[in-house]
Amino acid sequence: MVTSYTHGLVGLGLGKVFTGRRLPWLFWLLALVLPILPDVDVFSRAAYGSIWGHRGFTHSLVFALGLALVAALPTFRYFKISFWILWSFFFVITATHGVLDACTRGGEGIPLLWPFYDHRFGPWGPILVSDLGFEWPDPRRSRALRDEMLWVWLPLAALVGMVMLWRRWRRAATKNP
Repeated sequence: MVTSYTHGLVGLGLGKVFTGRRLPWLFWLLALVLPILPDVDVFSRAAYGSIWGHRGFTHSLVFALGLALVAALPTFRYFKISFWILWSFFFVITATHGVLDACTRGGEGIPLLWPFYDHRFGPWGPILVSDLGFEWPDPRRSRALRDEMLWVWLPLAALVGMVMLWRRWRRAATKNP
């Protein structure tokens, strides 16, 4: 399992890539929370490894589609964004949860294609399974967090930085033709 901090950071980073305009705080709150929500299954009483337990159906693409729909329907007018575009964005950031968890080096695989296909994907990545609980993250003590910084945070920061530079360059080019 990747830490909640990283899931939330991915949502915020992709939100910055998604839009260059100012959006209400609710958009940023949803961008932070939606990628974390699939881990609500840690409170399930079902056995780990079952479809109803942790790393179960809440990590699937169908769950991501449904959660994105629940978030996009009441907000697309408020954000003044096309429903389909907002739904797609919310789907992508929620779906990153299962993909990132599949990229860890341990734990149960992720049923990304459930209910259509029972195969579990992963673990097949370079990221250590989270060693953090509910405490404040400390990269000096957590090897998993250091892995996430290297394999997720750094590439995400590079992507966001490149997109922001490109937008700035494009604005400057249109002001001074």
